[in-house]
Amino acid sequence: MGNFLEYLKTRWWGQLICALFFWALAVWDYWDTGRQEREYGYVSLHFVEWMIYSKLGKWGCVCFWGFFGALFTFVGVWNLVVRVVTGKRENE
Repeated sequence: MGNFLEYLKTRWWGQLICALFFWALAVWDYWDTGRQEREYGYVSLHFVEWMIYSKLGKWGCVCFWGFFGALFTFVGVWNLVVRVVTGKRENE
C-alpha cells in the first residue's frame, strides 16, 4: 500500500485523484457538521477537527480539508503543464 501512495503522489493524475479525495472530505465535513448542528445542537468530531471547530467553526474545518485539496490540485496541474511543455513522458 505504501508504494501505491508514493506512486499516486508522484504522478500528475495521482495528485489530482488525491485532490478529489480532499475536496470530497471538505464537502462531507461541511454536510456532516451542518447536519449535527441542526439535528442535535452539538457536534461530535475527532480531536483535530474538534480543535479547529472550537476556534474557527464549521468553515475552519472545511477550509482545513479544502487547503489540502487546493494544494494537490495546484501541484497536479503544475506537473501536467510541465509535462506538456517539456514533452516528457510519465516514465522518464
